[in-house]
Amino acid sequence: MYVAVGTRSLPKISAVCTAFSQYPELCFAREDALHFVILPEKMRSDESSAADPVSGVSRNPLTMESTLEGAKNRAKAAYDHCLSAYGSCAYGVGLEAGIFPVFGTQTGYMDVSMCAVFDGENYTVGGSPLFEYPQAVTDRLLKGEEAGLIADFFGDAAKGREGVIAPLTGGRVCRDEFDRYAVVMALSKIVSSRLYNRK
Repeated sequence: MYVAVGTRSLPKISAVCTAFSQYPELCFAREDALHFVILPEKMRSDESSAADPVSGVSRNPLTMESTLEGAKNRAKAAYDHCLSAYGSCAYGVGLEAGIFPVFGTQTGYMDVSMCAVFDGENYTVGGSPLFEYPQAVTDRLLKGEEAGLIADFFGDAAKGREGVIAPLTGGRVCRDEFDRYAVVMALSKIVSSRLYNRK
């Protein structure tokens, strides 16, 4: 069973691999080994451009809609690549992080990682826990900066496994774990289809 991951980000890849490994029944149903396919180097994002070529949205989405659109585009791109390269693909998985307006919060915005899982016909989606950035960071995000690149605030590890969530949680949550929740939530509709289809 091929699962294609729509990113070359190591924390996101780790999140997808860990989440799928929690559901061996997905492989058992297909009587097949689990293989992960990562986007090739030639599909790596050009960080100098404003829009990400794989997600099709801004590198710093500012709405829930654009964040989800980015996740879906990544899932579809991964699925299509895997199908073309290997002749088979069970699922394409996309993860996209962004902020979106939330009334009643101190900054007016919260951060989320959205996950989309594409099976060739349908998408299932899920999200991570939500959190607020400090006001100074939110202001910079609204001006177009990318959270993982604000090294003067979060340190050099912000693009790695720790991500920006590690310093904000005192090291109690890292980015791969944070994103894993989004993948598990997206998979819930697949692994618990009996409940979702219940009348």
